[in-house]
Amino acid sequence: MKKREKTADNLIMVVDDNPVAVKLLKAMLDGVGYRVVQADSGHRTLEVLETLLPDLILLDIDMPGMSGLETCRIVKAHPRTADIPVIFVTGRDDKNDVVAGFAAGGQDYIVKPSTREELLARVRTHLTLCKSQQALKASRARYRELSFLDDLTGLYNTRYLYQTLQAHLDDYPARPVTVAFIDIDKFKQVVDAHGHLNGSRAIAELAVVIKSLLPAGSYGVSYGGDEFVLVFVDHDSQAGALLAERIRGAIAKKRFLAMQGLAVHLTVSCGVASYPDDARTLVGLLGDADHALFEAKRRGKNMVVAFGEMQVAPSSEAASCQPTVTEA
Repeated sequence: MKKREKTADNLIMVVDDNPVAVKLLKAMLDGVGYRVVQADSGHRTLEVLETLLPDLILLDIDMPGMSGLETCRIVKAHPRTADIPVIFVTGRDDKNDVVAGFAAGGQDYIVKPSTREELLARVRTHLTLCKSQQALKASRARYRELSFLDDLTGLYNTRYLYQTLQAHLDDYPARPVTVAFIDIDKFKQVVDAHGHLNGSRAIAELAVVIKSLLPAGSYGVSYGGDEFVLVFVDHDSQAGALLAERIRGAIAKKRFLAMQGLAVHLTVSCGVASYPDDARTLVGLLGDADHALFEAKRRGKNMVVAFGEMQVAPSSEAASCQPTVTEA
């Protein structure tokens, strides 16, 4: 007995205005376990694709209203459907038609009538190619994501901070953003008492606390060692300061290094600055938050200081002690 192919996860869309042709193609595909969805016109194809994404489309060229070539061009022009492989299955065998099919974005061209073996072989080939391309694309996306992550904390790195924050200021000038600089208080004492390895573990545990409290759209950055930068998107100065205080309080309540049999108490100092209230440039915003952090340290640590509430605070955009922003 011939072994049935494992194709249950693959959905094939058959597009043809000829019901006999659709019936034949469906029988071939059903026979090996593919799921099939049908459409009898280009317009109907586009309607179906609004709610359903097949793994592959078998498309006729000669159809009333919208031709298969035009349908394919529209499918390939839309980001949501552009990666769906299209195989033209048509009675046209002219060389110019074949060229036009590939030019429209088709991955293959089968002239009717075709044998069952030929059609299924090409379907399998393009499903496999598509799956490989999707895996490659996912791998590239994951590699890109990892290139922006800090290994120890799982937070983003400074390269991501500078690129993303600048892009936000450029693309969404009407949306407020609050930046918080965080520094662990007296962290050298923790390292001296418990060692560098436990110091790194404590930093990683603190990062987990931070990530658990970040709202959607906001993100944290490992700024080096025991320093962090948090970006609160759509938070004005008041909302940003409240969120920073919530994070500071959660860190102060937690005991770190419990898995190592310890109960280490950590506190953090935090300085916050907001766009557009405090600064309108990336350098100015980071500089003002850094200035507020130094003020929190000066006032005794374990607190949040907002740049806008400081009694005497020359803008960092004009100050000579601006931090130099360079990509990591």
